[in-house]
Amino acid sequence: QLSGQLSPRLFRKLPPRVCVTLKSIVDEEFLWAGHIFLGFSKCGRYVLSYTSSSGDDDFSFYLYHLYWWEFNVHSKLRLVRQVRLFQDEEIYSDLYLTVCEWPGDSDKVIVFGFNTRSAPGLQVNMMLMSDENHWDIYVSAVAVPPPRHCPACRQAAAPLPGSPPGEPHPPGTSPEPGYVNYTKLRYVLEPGEPPEDLEDDKISLPFVVTDLSGRSLRPLRDRATAQGQYLTVEQLTLDFEYVINEVIRNDAAWSRQFCSFSDYDIVILEVCPETNQVVINIGLLLLAFPSPDEEGQLRPRTYHTSLKVAWDLNSGTFTTVGVGDLTEVKGQTSGSVWSSYRKGCVDTVMRWLVPEGPGRGVHRMTNEALHKGCSLKVLADNERYTWIVL
Repeated sequence: QLSGQLSPRLFRKLPPRVCVTLKSIVDEEFLWAGHIFLGFSKCGRYVLSYTSSSGDDDFSFYLYHLYWWEFNVHSKLRLVRQVRLFQDEEIYSDLYLTVCEWPGDSDKVIVFGFNTRSAPGLQVNMMLMSDENHWDIYVSAVAVPPPRHCPACRQAAAPLPGSPPGEPHPPGTSPEPGYVNYTKLRYVLEPGEPPEDLEDDKISLPFVVTDLSGRSLRPLRDRATAQGQYLTVEQLTLDFEYVINEVIRNDAAWSRQFCSFSDYDIVILEVCPETNQVVINIGLLLLAFPSPDEEGQLRPRTYHTSLKVAWDLNSGTFTTVGVGDLTEVKGQTSGSVWSSYRKGCVDTVMRWLVPEGPGRGVHRMTNEALHKGCSLKVLADNERYTWIVL
């Protein structure tokens, strides 16, 4: 039988072979240039950083660039790619950034940026913010460096066992339902011609497509033929107002009491990469008649409730998961109603939470520490037991 106590000093340092300092692998000029280091890529080959810059006056826009650095524990970081984020957007304040790598997709990263025009120093909780806060939201899908020299990247790019095809609308399936809009555009680079402004069709999300040098690509006309290389962008859009009415009409026990809804909010509870199913919670403010069992004059009242649906990205169809009861709104502001709704969404997500195995979850890197006025202590690649001490 062994007894005794290990000294905590044993765990205060890591062996030099798995732990390096940032200053020893990055030239000082890059640190002075304002690089914020986010973390290791999913494959462990790259370290990602970003910079934000603006002019000296109050009317200058912020410019964001994302950088990939090739990591080798025995040498300095080597810059292999630099890309501008949120091209042509007018960004007036510093953004909260999240860089995401999806399992089974090593071709690109998705970068989310948002700011809130709320009181300085207010701690932001994305789900619990009321509708009295205004958000500016930006999204960039960015190609990663090619994996030709990286076995781990090629392995991550291989489809997961049992994974469905990646296209949201595979060939040979029935046409998408009427409440889904499927858009497929082809973009080409034609030097000397500015990109044409497409008329806003109120359905497709407008976006800017550029090459790695920041040059804009223009969409081809429907019947035009592409000469040489082109980029295909696919977009699947769900009509939530149609979904709300269909779920109430077919699945709500209180459908005969329902008059109309005045506002709704969407929270994504879960995304399953194996089945391409998205579980969505739809919060509702609506007018409905009270229950026939209640006494007195029956006039429409304001209620709130929630609907849960599962959206299949392969077929575009949705199914109802659950319909909540009607809860009357008495003396509450819309902000407090939505705050309670989002707190309920957080509770639901925590109840459903299942620990994800390595390689199955979405790999995230954020600049949250920067907005809290502090710095990360280390950048950790936990799968390969490597740390960069900041």
